Amino acid sequence: MAKQKLSQSTGFGRNKWIYSLGGIGRDLAYSLYTYFLLTFILYTKGVTDAQFATISVIMVICRIWDGVNDPIMGGIIENTRSKFGKFKPWILIGAVTNAAVLIMIYTLPLTGGKFVAAFAPLYLLWDITYTMNDIGYWSMLPSLTSEPRERDVITSMSNLFAGLGTILANGLIPVLTVGSMAIGNSAVIGYRVVAIAIGLTFIGCQAMVCVGVKEKPIPKTEAKEERMGFRQMVKIIFNNKQVLWTAVILLFVNLSGVLLTAFGTNYIYLSYGYEGSYTTLFVIFYGAASGLSFVIYPLLTKKLKRAQIVRISFAMTIVGYVCFFASGTIFGSSKVSFYLLCAEALFIGLGYSLFYLIGAICLSNTIEYNEYTTGERNEALIFSIRPFMAKMSSSLQQVIIMVVYLAIGLTDITNRISEAENLAISDPAVWTTAYKADYIAGVLSGASGGMTFALRCVMAVLPVVFMAVGYFVFMRKYTIDETEYDRILGELKKRE
Repeated sequence: MAKQKLSQSTGFGRNKWIYSLGGIGRDLAYSLYTYFLLTFILYTKGVTDAQFATISVIMVICRIWDGVNDPIMGGIIENTRSKFGKFKPWILIGAVTNAAVLIMIYTLPLTGGKFVAAFAPLYLLWDITYTMNDIGYWSMLPSLTSEPRERDVITSMSNLFAGLGTILANGLIPVLTVGSMAIGNSAVIGYRVVAIAIGLTFIGCQAMVCVGVKEKPIPKTEAKEERMGFRQMVKIIFNNKQVLWTAVILLFVNLSGVLLTAFGTNYIYLSYGYEGSYTTLFVIFYGAASGLSFVIYPLLTKKLKRAQIVRISFAMTIVGYVCFFASGTIFGSSKVSFYLLCAEALFIGLGYSLFYLIGAICLSNTIEYNEYTTGERNEALIFSIRPFMAKMSSSLQQVIIMVVYLAIGLTDITNRISEAENLAISDPAVWTTAYKADYIAGVLSGASGGMTFALRCVMAVLPVVFMAVGYFVFMRKYTIDETEYDRILGELKKRE
């Protein structure tokens, strides 16, 4: 018996490290695409308001479709029977094809209307291929262990390394693409080089997961089950009310967390200057909160229940956003204002990360709840809810961004900077690093104070509203607390 426990523990230890480390490449690629695609387009492609609106509509439609496609992909994975398992084939296929599409988007030598025409099919392809990998990767997690403590550990670790990928992307990409340290003295070249490097890293990390993680064999009884149809998939998801309420929580908490960084880059450029190091420092503080949450969370769980931790995280975000609005209004574009912004980002990020981590754990726990109520686990289907909500929140985010940027006239500023970035390639003798920097500084100085104030209002108010919705749903509708989860596990063991 002791030997068996040791073997299981050793296998879990290997799986948790390889699985978690593999997430770095995924989130490097995801961050490049999610957080920097719009910045890349605005500052290198010279799009008009109409073209920017068209791109936004394309992004919204594709994200909604991609979200709807998540449960379908979950069903495909559930029905996959191969000698490599049901998760690994889609993890690897998705990584290779998605990296290829990612590189194409960032290396196409097109601008304006021609880029918009090519953007639509490429964006749809990116969504489809990433879904293959995303659903496969996260659906594998619950199958690695059902022990509560191990589940908490591997969920925390996988989110930690995913957060590390996000931190690396958000920390390095601005420096390598914008300002005095931009590769090739142009955002155009910088993004091109970065996209190729990240695409190859994505493939390498996911190949490591496919080779190194030991997936549980498919039981013979499961292999003989009838293939799952779309109607059955919908029925499974909508019959599990705890899955649906957790989905609502993840939707609004995720939407709250992404708005600060979604507007953050342009807010920093307009307020403090067109220099990537400013964005990097801001992101380091915000991203450090994610890593800090994985250290703090296990300590908090020893003393507090998840509901108590959610109360603390909600209070932290409110305080952080109030301070952000006040400091930006009082101190304007001074260095004091920027340093306070970084400190506030750390505080806000910690509150958001703790809440989102609990949401991810809550979703994992609904799998045992589903097994308890229906006799089936359906990991892939249930875990498809998490990326589905992320894509729904990103669709809403894009609508908000489009409305705000068009309202404040941001493209008037970005198009002039985009022209300078392209001239730095075609006429480098004139558009040197110093000349380009002086020109862009002059462009930014022409931006009105009302533009930055409008951004600050949106960045401070909307996240608090969205976080409040997630908080009240968690407190009133989610019922699988620690005691209930232990009871469910006990009942499942009795059935075995």
